[in-house]
Amino acid sequence: MKEQALSNFEVDQPVIKRAVVAAAFSPRLHAVLNESHRILKLLGTVPVIVNVSEEVPSQRSRLEEEIDRSHFKHHPPICLVRAGSPADVLIEAAEEFKADLIVAGALKKEGLFKYYLGSVARKLARSAPCSVLLFTDPQVKPQQIKTIHCATEYDDDAQPAVEFAMSIAYQAGSPELYFTHSFRMNDWNDKKGPVLETDQVKKVYQQEDQRLKELLAGYRSQGLSYHTRCLYERSRAVTLNFTREIGADLFIVPGPRNRLGLWDRLFPHDLELALQDLPCSLLLTRSPRF
Repeated sequence: MKEQALSNFEVDQPVIKRAVVAAAFSPRLHAVLNESHRILKLLGTVPVIVNVSEEVPSQRSRLEEEIDRSHFKHHPPICLVRAGSPADVLIEAAEEFKADLIVAGALKKEGLFKYYLGSVARKLARSAPCSVLLFTDPQVKPQQIKTIHCATEYDDDAQPAVEFAMSIAYQAGSPELYFTHSFRMNDWNDKKGPVLETDQVKKVYQQEDQRLKELLAGYRSQGLSYHTRCLYERSRAVTLNFTREIGADLFIVPGPRNRLGLWDRLFPHDLELALQDLPCSLLLTRSPRF
């Protein structure tokens, strides 16, 4: 089955070679599988579907039946059934298969007609050895990814985020791709805020715009057209608010790291609560630790 999965998803120089997909037996399993299939098929990524439950034949049979009802039916993936803590099992599988990505979906909150990303997503975001894609509202019939927002930084952590964004936008035919960089200035941190008409402020914006364009010029864009925008970071909400304003389908951001970065400014306190209020699906990028 592994060889068949490789041949079904192989493309030239994929950005993501292998991905671990969390397949919990929940009401949204088919939606998560179909959304995962769409992304991974586009990117030529080999899927490893993992169900965390008791390792018995009946569970594997159930998982295979669910896969046969999904879009993976004609592109059989590698399947694993393993017992343990969900986040730990997914992380171990990612390390075993040297995966570039872990994909997880929404969970139903008991007693509420609401789906949320809970403690599993929180641990994946903090501890996964690779990038993590979190679906906030997976659909059984996936819709086109029309608008992508990628928040960047001016360091090596920007590389996987920009590469992911360009690759997904190119393969999915996304008409709108935005790259932003949020910046701060201590001199502007007064209650009244900056006076945007001043020459000083205009100069700062021009410098930031030029710096962002120079960063992106170093990447192979494959002829993609994209928008650039620099955002003055008066509050940590500015980047998320921009994501909402443009109606993004996917928000890409460099994931948590050892030193302070954009992720830590976006989600400084309770990550689990922040993940519940995301405007769209979230891709946390990081270079694999393999």
